[in-house]
Amino acid sequence: MELEELKTVWASVDERLKKQEILKESIIREIISGKINKSLNKLFWNESISIPILLLLIPFLVHWYGKFGGKDILRDSIVIFAGVFCVVYLPILIYRIYVLMKIDVSGNIKDNLFYLNRYNNQIKREKYSMAFIVPVLYIFVSIWFLKAKANVFVWAIWICLIIFVILLSYWS
Repeated sequence: MELEELKTVWASVDERLKKQEILKESIIREIISGKINKSLNKLFWNESISIPILLLLIPFLVHWYGKFGGKDILRDSIVIFAGVFCVVYLPILIYRIYVLMKIDVSGNIKDNLFYLNRYNNQIKREKYSMAFIVPVLYIFVSIWFLKAKANVFVWAIWICLIIFVILLSYWS
């Protein structure tokens, strides 16, 4: 009789352990899902904020070129370069938001990994492009400062801005 009781007690303990394991797995899934959704929302809002900023920058550059254009070829080339960059970068931002919107935590894992890899590849391509574009822009502006014989305060702001951009790009 003791053996039968021991078997039933063992079976009930085993059943309770399985229920607890299922409960723990569901809790872990909810926590992971919440963290993924929070991260996706943060990425989505960061990308979404970039579009209005870029759209506001384009008319500002056009106005600046209209008001100050034609006086200095280096300044004109910087403004034109920035305007072309904004126009070219806008569809890239829209595409990144489109890819982020396709990621659905409750959906198929294979599709989510596909879109996540697409997003990561896009970010990598942009980093490689920026590694070329940003130093060229810095060189142009530095030459312009040298040509304009900028004072020490302007150079200090420019160096602080370079350090800030480097740290921001490293952090992001």
